[in-house]
Amino acid sequence: MSVLKLDARPRTITGRKVRLLRNQGWVPVVVYGNNVSSTNLQIQARSLDRTLHQGGSSQLMELSVEGGGTHNVLVRDIQRHPVTHAYMHADFYAVNMTETQEVSVQVVSTGRPEVLVAGLMVLQPLDSVEIRALPADIPAVIEVDITDLDLDNPVTIADLPAIEGVEYISELDEPVFNMIPVRIEEEEEE
Repeated sequence: MSVLKLDARPRTITGRKVRLLRNQGWVPVVVYGNNVSSTNLQIQARSLDRTLHQGGSSQLMELSVEGGGTHNVLVRDIQRHPVTHAYMHADFYAVNMTETQEVSVQVVSTGRPEVLVAGLMVLQPLDSVEIRALPADIPAVIEVDITDLDLDNPVTIADLPAIEGVEYISELDEPVFNMIPVRIEEEEEE
């Protein structure tokens, strides 16, 4: 697993004036958590976007503060503008590397069901699942092979691959992938 890194600067601007930071390409962030008092920082919006795109919002990140120390953090909350989707604010939680964390991790499929025919469709009711793991063991995504998926046997959380150091805490009988029949209406000939 590669280490995701972010560089931050201390932030003195707070309140409504943070709009000026956003106009200059900065995102106001707050770091809090294990042995860290709540600290106001700012991060380049491009850097944050690149890092989140590379590792997802559940990955452990190394946050280097200019003139300060380094923190191992997890994303707790990201606020975006409702129209432009620009980053408005982010909350990072500084973690203790020896304590387990509960996070939500994205689930993606690989393969194609062998029994996929006309009239059937693959449905993914859960985009992510809740897991418990040490921060260093948190996967970016959980890949599931769905080639054996059929109409009668959905892929549930209990069927997800075992990952060393990761415990699934969502309901084990909850379906992640299943197949459903698609109703095709016959068109009447004119």
